[in-house]
Amino acid sequence: MGSTRAAWHVMLAALLRQRRPRHFQVQSEVPLATEPPRADYLLLRNDAPGEAGEPAGTLRRLWPLLPRETIVEFKSVRRTYRSRDLDRLWGYLSLHYADAAGRLGPRSDLAGVVLLPSRNRPLDVDAAALGLTWCDLAGGYWQLRGGAFALYVVEIDAVADAEDDDLLHLFGHRGARTAEARRWLAEQVGAKESAMAMHELEGFDEVMAKLLATLPVETVLAALPTEQVLAALPTEQRLAGLPPEQRVAGLPPEQRVAGLTPEERLLLVPDEALRLLPDDYLRSLQEDVRAQIRARIGRPI
Repeated sequence: MGSTRAAWHVMLAALLRQRRPRHFQVQSEVPLATEPPRADYLLLRNDAPGEAGEPAGTLRRLWPLLPRETIVEFKSVRRTYRSRDLDRLWGYLSLHYADAAGRLGPRSDLAGVVLLPSRNRPLDVDAAALGLTWCDLAGGYWQLRGGAFALYVVEIDAVADAEDDDLLHLFGHRGARTAEARRWLAEQVGAKESAMAMHELEGFDEVMAKLLATLPVETVLAALPTEQVLAALPTEQRLAGLPPEQRVAGLPPEQRVAGLTPEERLLLVPDEALRLLPDDYLRSLQEDVRAQIRARIGRPI
């Protein structure tokens, strides 16, 4: 369990392998998860004089419930609660408590929170399998009792309604209703210090879709770098309304002409080159293509 490899561990592994029943395998120093344990958020309580009574601006009823330290797992609309996520959170709590012997006292100093849009069946099934019981704290807040640590479940949709928190609505199933929430979302996505990192994160397209659905176009363009707006749009919407030269600007030659007919490729040629083509060849083209070329070169063909 520790990070130091001890000689007795190695020798015991050898003994187990040599004296095991045939239907067992013995593996040593095996990672127990595909990724290192990493909580979404760790909340640290500081009850310094003058700060303990300060009201919160979001999740207002949650903060007074929390002890010295709290591990929070957030489940979004796209990646909502899945089977055994509760087991993973219990593991995080136990590991964190074991490593905080000099900082945390009794187990009541540590709690866990599952923050998700709404309760779902996998969460109910896991809670029942772990022998936990639901206690309704009202307004979208729940406590799961019966475990080694205090555990709370917060339903974002219900809490946002009960507390009239439109910014919190952004993280649930519903969109923003107020100008304040729409402006906040645009500011966070367009912030220079986070723009590049957010652009590469899973779910960024979902954030952009919610932003584009709730904001006027001029507000989006004012708040976001142009490349982020274009990255969130389908190709046909990015190109809609652009002249041919802007549609292909920045593309390598093979991509500019991919899928085009010979006559469509001809229309990409500069006017100076079109003027050098013989009239006999130009007259062999379709009428609509000849009309475009006539307008560009300024002579009848």
